[in-house]
Amino acid sequence: MRNPTGRSSVPPEVLIASLVAGGGALLFLLVGVIRWQVDGDAGWVRFPVIVAVLELVIAAGLFVGFRPARITAIIVFLLLALLHLLSALNTGPVWARVIAGVLSAAHVYGVVLLNTAPALVHLKRGGTR
Repeated sequence: MRNPTGRSSVPPEVLIASLVAGGGALLFLLVGVIRWQVDGDAGWVRFPVIVAVLELVIAAGLFVGFRPARITAIIVFLLLALLHLLSALNTGPVWARVIAGVLSAAHVYGVVLLNTAPALVHLKRGGTR
């Protein structure tokens, strides 16, 4: 999505929120795969795969300027922030709890970014600024 000046028409706030969704999904999936290998229980991967698919779809929707992607991303980000926060406060390996805390903070940051003026203008006008 380029404008006549050659720069991307997607504001940096939306790009960063897309990166939070995509990167968070892949990091959560990586933690699930590592815990699966360590514990030997494939149950560690089921939920992260579902979350990864959902967040990657949201990231793509945000990037292309799909209008409903903003509110969907906000709802999913808030639910995942709560999930990761509960995981960080639960028992488990320290490395997994630290990653869960970082993911929780990143998802809250993604919600903040999606509520900024440039993101609102971009996503409410269907991808045009």
